[in-house]
Amino acid sequence: MSYNRRSILGAAFAVPAAVAVANLAAASPAAAAGVEAGDWADLVLEPGITAQTGSTPQVRLVTIAGTTFLQARGIITGSFAADTKVATLPAAMARPTSYIRATAPRNNSQGINACRFEVNTAGSVTVYGANSGNPITWVQFDSVQTIWR
Repeated sequence: MSYNRRSILGAAFAVPAAVAVANLAAASPAAAAGVEAGDWADLVLEPGITAQTGSTPQVRLVTIAGTTFLQARGIITGSFAADTKVATLPAAMARPTSYIRATAPRNNSQGINACRFEVNTAGSVTVYGANSGNPITWVQFDSVQTIWR
């Protein structure tokens, strides 16, 4: 009987793969992919900040293969002529241990169409990038997904 690398490696991978397939077949699709998603929770908006109808600003934590991410969705409107605190994380959500930053779409003004979305260790959500010559009138959070620490 002759042995070659391909047949030895094939046999070595066949047993663990068969066990993994059996476990995955019994699991839900999200669990099979190693995904744990928390429930969406509404951000607590600051006075003067408005949620677009049908697009309430919300956040949740999602863990994928052991790495936790903050996801956000929704749209806020207002008139921001400076860096502005727009919301606070829900009281039931843990606070990050470091600053969490992402980029979010905003109204296109003078060719600028994105702003910085930031959550500090107190849970304050701030939007950066507005000034009196280039105010922000809306921000969409749907693209926000960033590492949570």
